[in-house]
Amino acid sequence: MDHSKQVPAVLSEEYYQPSQPAYISPSSQEPKEVELRDYWKVIRKRKWTIISFTFIVLIATGVMTFTMSPIYRSTATIQINKENPQVVDFKEIFSINTMEMDYHQTQYRILESRTLAKRVIHSLKLSEHPEFLPKPKTAYQEWKGKILGFFSGFFSSPKEDASSSETKKEILLINRFLSRLKIEPIRNSLLVKIHFDSNYPELSAQVANTVATTYMQQNLEMRFITTEKAKEWLTGQLQDLKGKVERADEDLQIFGSKHDIISLDEKENVTMHRLTELNEALTKAESDRIAKEANYRQIKGKNIDSLPPILESKLISDLKQAYIQLEAQYVKQLETFKADHPEMARLKKQMEILKTRLDGEISKIAAGIKNDYESGLKRETLLRQAFEQQKKKTMEMKEKAIQYNILKREADTNRELYKGLLQKMKEAGISAGITASNIQLVDQAELPINPHKPNKRLNLILALIVGLFLGVGLAFFFEYLDNSVKTPEDVEQLVRLPFFGLVPELSHERRRRVNRETSYPVELITFGHPKSMLSEAYRNIRTSILLSFSGRVPKNIAISSPNPAEGKTTTAINTAIALSQTGARVLIIEADLRRPRIHRIFDQDNGVGLSNYLSGHAELDSIIKSTEIPNVFYIPSGPLPPNPSELLGSSIFKSMIESLDEQFDHIVLDAPPILGFADSVILATSVDGTILVVQGGKTPKETLQRAKDVLSQVNARILGVVINRVNIRRSGYDGYGYYYYRYHSYYGEKSKDEELPHIKKESVST
Repeated sequence: MDHSKQVPAVLSEEYYQPSQPAYISPSSQEPKEVELRDYWKVIRKRKWTIISFTFIVLIATGVMTFTMSPIYRSTATIQINKENPQVVDFKEIFSINTMEMDYHQTQYRILESRTLAKRVIHSLKLSEHPEFLPKPKTAYQEWKGKILGFFSGFFSSPKEDASSSETKKEILLINRFLSRLKIEPIRNSLLVKIHFDSNYPELSAQVANTVATTYMQQNLEMRFITTEKAKEWLTGQLQDLKGKVERADEDLQIFGSKHDIISLDEKENVTMHRLTELNEALTKAESDRIAKEANYRQIKGKNIDSLPPILESKLISDLKQAYIQLEAQYVKQLETFKADHPEMARLKKQMEILKTRLDGEISKIAAGIKNDYESGLKRETLLRQAFEQQKKKTMEMKEKAIQYNILKREADTNRELYKGLLQKMKEAGISAGITASNIQLVDQAELPINPHKPNKRLNLILALIVGLFLGVGLAFFFEYLDNSVKTPEDVEQLVRLPFFGLVPELSHERRRRVNRETSYPVELITFGHPKSMLSEAYRNIRTSILLSFSGRVPKNIAISSPNPAEGKTTTAINTAIALSQTGARVLIIEADLRRPRIHRIFDQDNGVGLSNYLSGHAELDSIIKSTEIPNVFYIPSGPLPPNPSELLGSSIFKSMIESLDEQFDHIVLDAPPILGFADSVILATSVDGTILVVQGGKTPKETLQRAKDVLSQVNARILGVVINRVNIRRSGYDGYGYYYYRYHSYYGEKSKDEELPHIKKESVST
């Protein structure tokens, strides 16, 4: 049969356009910024995980809620004022913290104290109530108790007596009571709610009211005890203070008689007044001396003309003006006469007279300034001496006054303390008979109608919310653990390879229906069902292949996968069919000499094939088989050889590829998996390019990266990556699913009359 090359015009015009290699754009190599849409995709993808986990939490909560025994809560409300009502002015009797917050916090702890709980238990005889009686033990608890008791007997001390056993029971009873008692202060108020939870509604109301009344009674008892203790303390303090007052008066009288002091007020005032006057005069003299000293220093510095007295002197100003006029006249006459002229000599003489007089007046003023400074300095010195003497006299007076005042203050203080304590003693006697309390019962506890716990609606709502949150967290955890290749972004960002297309996954039922309707397996769906989603996916792969090279179309292509069972054979056959639908002659080579499948798909035997030719036992034309698909031929693998790597790496194989390139437009090689076998690596060096097929959601990213590294080590060209068996209904493939399903719904509704007729199977010999 003639296999001469026949390239249709449509290929040269449409598919054979020069193009650049399908490398990844720089933007795709940058790390993708996480958006809110990405989180929503994860939630949609793992929705059944979230729904299942939420349902489990909801069911578990519902079972626990509806099987719980109802607990009733009754509440009594009391008001706790900061201080007792002041019937008399006796605020300091009780040792209450003046800080309101500390005081109320203390009262809350008293309400929860074990002493108050013990009084309520004894008052209501709660040890006999069914609520606090020991519950009958189950068989498991009895068995567990016996085992623990047996082993604890070896390490425990001698048995406790009856009194210690009763004490232990009482402690446990108080602990159970306090676990049901709740104290709730109302914010921004003096009100406090006393809650008690019980399985018996009557008991909860009774206990809440008893706690309130017992607390009020205990508070009154504490007030009475505190008042009695205050009276005892005040009586002792009065006796001590009485003696101190008498001794202080005696000491003051003795000191005054010894130093002849009756009253220091008048003398102290005169002395201080004199000291104040001297201080003011000294300050004024010091300021006057400083001003005069400044003028004096200016005279010594030869800077006399700028002194205020000289500037303010009218005589000096007139002399300077006359001197300036004579000097100007002299300069003017000098233009007419010589310096030795009589007129010039006369003017010179007058100028010297004025200069002498001017210097004399300035000297007089300077002498006056010096005299003023010296007199001011002398006056300041005398005033300072008088001030120091008066100051010494005042200090002597102060020393006596200090000791006298100390004694006087001590006597006055003791006298005031004695009077104050005597007044408190009288008030304490009055307060001892007062029973007013700063605590009032606002609302009594009423019999509860509805259970407080469990709140079935609230529990179910919280279970739903918690289940959703935990389910979403679990979904993101599973997504984090999922390290498989799923989207084109994974391919482009991880291995930096072009993405060639997605192949949707068919369910088992849909696969059987397609096989039944078309009489062709899914491996031939591009031929048997050309308007299906799968066929469109393979045509997209065909387009990517045709545009993968710049200036020409790749003729021989190897299709492989990192691992077995990832769909490389199905992809190879359907891609070859898609290429043949352009009118090109396509040859499929079953290069997987370990587990071949192509001959079974075409329903033919595998007696003679590639292994026979490579081993020299067959001719090339004899192993090329035709198929029922137009323009599609294939070479079966033949008998499985013991050394497939050596056969595929031989020069015969390379010569065969070169010979077949002249007969066919495209050659598609179904290669073995890359990892674990050297066959695909050898094939990749003999073809124009290799396409890697990975299974969406199954193939790990590390596996794809290792496959790329293996091919890169031998400088093999990787055309792109195909993601196979993708569930496009899952989140992450929304755009692809929308496209494929729109295509299927639009074209799939066409009548069967518009479809291309199927070609019946017939054997064609080569």
